[in-house]
Amino acid sequence: MYARYQYLAGAMASDILDDVVTILTGETLVANLSASCNKGFSSIESVVPAGWTLHDGAAGANVKVIKAPLADDATRFKFVEVNTNTAGSVLTKVFEEFNATTHAWTNLCYASDLVSSNQRVSTNTVGTLHIFSSARFLLLAGMYNGLWGSPTNAGPSGCFERTRPCGWDTLAAGWPPFLFLNLGDLAATSNGLSAYAPRYMDRARNTLTGSSAPLYGFTGPFGSDGSNSQLSIFKLFSQLSGIDQRVPDESGGFVTPFFPISFLNYATMPEPYGEISSLCDLWALPQGVAANLDVLQQGGLDFICLQAASPSKIFIIRKG
Repeated sequence: MYARYQYLAGAMASDILDDVVTILTGETLVANLSASCNKGFSSIESVVPAGWTLHDGAAGANVKVIKAPLADDATRFKFVEVNTNTAGSVLTKVFEEFNATTHAWTNLCYASDLVSSNQRVSTNTVGTLHIFSSARFLLLAGMYNGLWGSPTNAGPSGCFERTRPCGWDTLAAGWPPFLFLNLGDLAATSNGLSAYAPRYMDRARNTLTGSSAPLYGFTGPFGSDGSNSQLSIFKLFSQLSGIDQRVPDESGGFVTPFFPISFLNYATMPEPYGEISSLCDLWALPQGVAANLDVLQQGGLDFICLQAASPSKIFIIRKG
């Protein structure tokens, strides 16, 4: 699902919350959104269903919790608290578990509750939220008055499900296969630190949570300094740059390659914790081959470009 949600100057924080949650839980008609929505400049595409359901509609002031099933077990869920209670922000706090009766949570993804890592909104001027989701993920990208993304590193952010490549990371063992990610951090940090898991295991079988459960994004063997950073998205951007990085396609033309995004932490486990691209259709592009909100085609499908950290650093995600 992709929604271009434009809100009016003077929009109410409660209306923005209600509209975002309504869109993420399957609304397809802009006409059904609140009075704070600029309906003539908003749209919803839902070739892929939004994928989330309301879990707790009374979690707090300007707070609602939604959930989406895991890819390998539809009876278990990812939990995201959508929160507009902080002026100028919409937060997507990611939890391993959330009790809808007591409103208590378990294992918050570190940084998902920080204004600096989430999306800017305004209740004073016209603004836009670009909203993407499926049952595997949700992603928000805010824009108003020329400001894009999060206050730090200017990136879209959200919750993403990952694959389970590690032998210990089984469905039966109960490890949560998802994370909070800010694309601006992924693009801007040389070592790739950009995401946090609610909980994972280190190689000594210790359980790590909170700020002790960071993840570093990588896409391949780019760089040569012998550390985490040789694999980072940051290195991909710096070493693959420009239109000359396009590759031949099957029809005699050229196409921009999409690079998968995986996560690791060498300090805790000498193998990747999984990748998100195959499940969430989010990829990295070579630097400088596209601009923010450009639409590219791959395999007959439309993808939309999202800048992070700088105009030349672009990720791409399934559109609609």
